Amino acid sequence: MSASPSKTKKLNKKELIEETVKLGKGQFSKDGALLVSTGQHTGRAAKDRFVVNHPSLETSVDWGKTNKPIDVQTAHQFFTGLEEKLNSVETYQMEGFVGGFPVQVTSTSPWHIAFAQNMFRESGIESVIAQLPERKTIQIFHDPYGKVSDYKFEWQSETLIALDLQELKVGITGTAYAGEIKKSAFSACNFLLPGMGIFPMHSSANCEKDGSNSCILFGLSGTGKTTLSADPNRALIGDDEIIWSDNGLSNLEGGCYAKLIDLSEKNEPEIFAACHQSGTICENVIYDETSEKIDFTDGSKTENTRGSYDISALSNVFDQNKESDAPKTIVFLTADAFGALPAVAKLDFWQAQYHFISGYTAKVAGTEMGVTEPQTAFSACFGAPFMPRHPSVYAKMLAEKAKSTNATVWLLNTGWVGGYAKGERFPINISRQILAAIQDGSLAEQPTTTHPLFGFEVPTSCPGVDSKWLALPEGPAVEELAQKFSENFEQFQSVVSTDVLIKGGPTLANKKNETPQGLTQEAQV
Repeated sequence: MSASPSKTKKLNKKELIEETVKLGKGQFSKDGALLVSTGQHTGRAAKDRFVVNHPSLETSVDWGKTNKPIDVQTAHQFFTGLEEKLNSVETYQMEGFVGGFPVQVTSTSPWHIAFAQNMFRESGIESVIAQLPERKTIQIFHDPYGKVSDYKFEWQSETLIALDLQELKVGITGTAYAGEIKKSAFSACNFLLPGMGIFPMHSSANCEKDGSNSCILFGLSGTGKTTLSADPNRALIGDDEIIWSDNGLSNLEGGCYAKLIDLSEKNEPEIFAACHQSGTICENVIYDETSEKIDFTDGSKTENTRGSYDISALSNVFDQNKESDAPKTIVFLTADAFGALPAVAKLDFWQAQYHFISGYTAKVAGTEMGVTEPQTAFSACFGAPFMPRHPSVYAKMLAEKAKSTNATVWLLNTGWVGGYAKGERFPINISRQILAAIQDGSLAEQPTTTHPLFGFEVPTSCPGVDSKWLALPEGPAVEELAQKFSENFEQFQSVVSTDVLIKGGPTLANKKNETPQGLTQEAQV
């Protein structure tokens, strides 16, 4: 898109934020953070997201309810109308990098460009760029306060997110939720990178300060990726979008987009401090004008309150221009709300693939419209909405990469002991202690018991953790969850190996794999 120089502003973050307040689209907190409201959409508009159905993508995109197709002609009409509008009004623009790919964002909203400056990198990592055969620019055209009918274009909704994976273009209109910007760029990278031998992951990661002993934490929203990766004793690589190349781990993005509900200075001091400083953008939080404080416990607008800040806002961050060593440990985070899973379990080669493809967590009341009681949620690869290729593609990459480093794989439950309605959630300090024992290798040395249904190894002790947190859940909830795992996995039976299907899941759980210490077998999906 070529916009008139007089109508396209390239401002720094401070200028963008000041312009946002001047336009009445946000206000400052006492500490200088920008507070904004995203209106109707306080989360991703999943039902309004479509992928352009180019013939060349017929077999490479996992078409379905997540990657819904929009035909090429219709998409062309949408992009044409959107770009014509952006060419005719005042816009704001930034250029940066997502991984090794250049990204350009053009928007009618200044604070969304400030968000993009927080979230995208100023430069790519040279060692990653060197591995890319081509460096196309990802272009994002953004009209958050507009609507589809503005473009004289008929559509089923006034909101539309269109992702063109062939032309590397994204069109977003009708939603001010800023997460659509970064997740669209992430999705494009997740489509491109596997073909280049680089494994993209919806995960966080941290390591020792020198880049050694790195750890990947996969997980869906609300499971603790951001919280647990921000460890004062370890260096943060990134909190949401990590890539694993032949050289190691690096951060795809340049900032953090933390979930803020119930954020406290005691439990998460680094994130709390980051959300009380200039340059940070807080979405949909409740601000008390009298006390001049943000009430992070107030979810009256949404449970999905968010804070966007540059990663430099945190004090203990791994050099973002480097790649860490390959991971020694891989952790799948799940927030089980049924009291059915133990606090932690060690997965063997087949179980790791099974649980990665399953991507289980639970939704609880208040986190999503219409959810009034806990529900199981399966999202393949712990991030299906952002993974355009078939889950088996990413699962195979996980198996191959982990096999090459003999990484151990763990399931860490950050949910509710005894169930959402009956018990308490695992305290953050308990989850952190268990994670620390995984990362330093001490948990692997503890005695275990084989789960009678899921078949994974459950530690019966952990240094520094009261054994009451490690109890093995029993009762009908365990069997019910196992059944839901099996039902969900039926859709993958035709594309995974028999060993993953039989040895990885709960149905033949007592048939243990003989080499549970790491992924040392032939990678197979």
